[in-house]
Amino acid sequence: MDPTKYETTGSLTIVDLGELRKLEDDADALDFRSIQAMIDGLIENNDVKRLVVDSIAIIGLQQKNGRDFRKDLFQFGRFLGDKDTTSVLITECSESGEMTRFGVEQFITDSFIFLGLDNVKGELRRTVVVRKMRLTHHDTSVHPFLITKKGMRVSSDVKVSEGR
Repeated sequence: MDPTKYETTGSLTIVDLGELRKLEDDADALDFRSIQAMIDGLIENNDVKRLVVDSIAIIGLQQKNGRDFRKDLFQFGRFLGDKDTTSVLITECSESGEMTRFGVEQFITDSFIFLGLDNVKGELRRTVVVRKMRLTHHDTSVHPFLITKKGMRVSSDVKVSEGR
C-alpha cells in the first residue's frame, strides 16, 4: 500500500513519535497528554478517519513506572475510542520475549495483532497471529506471511507450529 495518496486526501494520518521526539527541544516532554493534544487538533482540522501512532514505546520508556504507563495508556485509549477514527497503535516486543515491551499494551485495545519473526526449523519466517479481536470469533493460529509489491499476503491455510 502506498500511504501517500491516503495521507494526501486526509484519510490516513501517521504520527511518527520518533520523528516528533527529534523535533522537541525537550525530548522528555513527549507524553500522552501532548500527543493527545496534537492528535485532537489533527482530527478536528482534517477529518481524520484512520490514525497510526508509531511507536507508543517511546512514551513508555520515559515513564517512571509501569503502573503510570498503564494508567496513561488506558486514558489515551479512551480518548482515541471517543474519536470517530480507526486507530492503530504500534509498540514493540521486549528483548526478554514478552509480546509487548511493557506487558500492558494489549489489554487496553479491542484488537491485538502480533507480527513475529520466528525460527522454524532453522529458517526465519515472518508470522502473524490475531491474539485478540473483541466481539468476533477468529483464527488464533500463527500463520506465515510475505510482504509483496501488492501488500501483505497471509498464508491462511498454513499454520506455523513453533512460534508465539
